Amino acid sequence: MRVAVTGANGFVGRHVVARLLLGGHDVRALISERPGAETELPDSGGRTLEVRRADVRKPESLRGAFDGVDAVVHTVAVPTERKQKFAEVNVAGVAHVVAEARRGGVRRIVHMGALRADPASRYPYLRSKGQGEALVTGSGIAHVVLQPSLLFGEGDDFFPRLAFSLIFPVVPVPGDGKARFQPVHVDDIAQALVAAVERREISGVHEIGGAEPVTYDEMLAETMRATGKRRPILHVPVPLMKPPAVVMGLVMADPPVTVAQLDLLAVDNTPHQNALEPVFGVRPRPFRGALDYLRRPRGT
Repeated sequence: MRVAVTGANGFVGRHVVARLLLGGHDVRALISERPGAETELPDSGGRTLEVRRADVRKPESLRGAFDGVDAVVHTVAVPTERKQKFAEVNVAGVAHVVAEARRGGVRRIVHMGALRADPASRYPYLRSKGQGEALVTGSGIAHVVLQPSLLFGEGDDFFPRLAFSLIFPVVPVPGDGKARFQPVHVDDIAQALVAAVERREISGVHEIGGAEPVTYDEMLAETMRATGKRRPILHVPVPLMKPPAVVMGLVMADPPVTVAQLDLLAVDNTPHQNALEPVFGVRPRPFRGALDYLRRPRGT
């Protein structure tokens, strides 16, 4: 099967490319226009790996990108608004991918969504993801949407930021620390995305989580264990953490936390029904004991 992957050099995308190649598929990898992005792709292992630069915000860069492919796996998204905006990537970007897939005669779209995504959500990120998912489900093309909880694995964005907070003698924790997540390993998601490509009986929207729910406090404790750094924690009401977050957003290009992220802690991030194993046949690997990659410098 010939499969196109958007964001192929990204955190999820490169794992999907590796899994597709391992499964014997030919891959058209759409990578960012940033210089050196091609070096972030996995080795082809002798299979066909066609590389093309594209930006989902620019429909002209996608022209012809899906010609001759059987399926598209769309992984591009922004979880926070820094240089790129939700509307231009999570919504318009999906619209451009869907339009080009329709023009190219693609028979199947597999879309990387987000848990609790909803076009009517009060939270901008979840609203944008819900709007993007609606474009996929309403495309008229056979589709599968995966809505995962928080992702972890070497190269993730969240847990290194959590580890960075350990530079403080006392670590501030927003709220009561009981916000719930169900972290899922990036390679488990990649396997599920590939299963959605290969197994035509899978369709629709599916919530995905890891092996077990954990709280924010428990994730922080696991981060401390993995890094070998122990710090006392201080629970701080979320409203009191917002002013510093606003200031960091004004003076830092990539702040460690944003007001929007603090707001999202009010949303339960665990699946109602975890489809990872029963639908996709992937047994979730445990979260506890799996963060040792935080000890290694990024990029090694």
